[in-house]
Amino acid sequence: MESIKVTIEELTTLFNTKMSEFQRELKTSIPATSPTSNINSQFNAFRSFVLTALENLQLQVEFLSRQYDQLEMHSRKKVVLLHGVDEVSKENVGDNALKIITEHLKLPHITPDSFKYCHRLGHTVTQKPRPILIRFKDGSVKDKVWSAKTNLKGTGITMSEFLTKSRHKTFLAARKRFGVTKCWTRDGIIIVLSPDGTRHHISTMAELQAIPSSATDASIPQASTLSEEASKTTKGINSRSVRAVRTVKK
Repeated sequence: MESIKVTIEELTTLFNTKMSEFQRELKTSIPATSPTSNINSQFNAFRSFVLTALENLQLQVEFLSRQYDQLEMHSRKKVVLLHGVDEVSKENVGDNALKIITEHLKLPHITPDSFKYCHRLGHTVTQKPRPILIRFKDGSVKDKVWSAKTNLKGTGITMSEFLTKSRHKTFLAARKRFGVTKCWTRDGIIIVLSPDGTRHHISTMAELQAIPSSATDASIPQASTLSEEASKTTKGINSRSVRAVRTVKK
């Protein structure tokens, strides 16, 4: 999805550049009194139509990308990641993870049967231990483990949710902007505590950028406003496309 969005942006930029060059040549090559001088207005109508079509396509790709992200995050709701667990060759990852949960998290009722699967994430490329991915069979068991993660404080081991790439990027940006203690996640949703004490539930970079940076900053629209505007734009884009087509036909 990300590559498609980039391609559309590149196409839009290229189209604007080429059309601007063509329009300059058109103005210098056709006299204003020429019978074909109205080609300039026809060209503008065609340009408007193509830009509208590209905008419509970009909105649809963004919508599909967001839907895909939501579905992918939903499929990860029963997954947690353990970071900082020492890695050795020929280890039993499941036993190591279970030991941390039963001893450090003080959840002795958790058994190997509670796991759907458990393994290290990725390939060994550095000396840093890879995260351990645990997918639980039952969502309620995952919730109990997640709620007990504060018991890991001081152990050098941390627990996180398995966020999608875009949400992970947004989460890191939020922590950098507002501070580590002001940002956390719950069921894939990023929660940000802004300077005015308001909690914001976000999942995209656009929603993060809409959060005021200070308690007195009221000039930036809220995420809900942006969503409403995006919805209005999506509803109106088809009608604009139709108008543009009719203009070209004239």
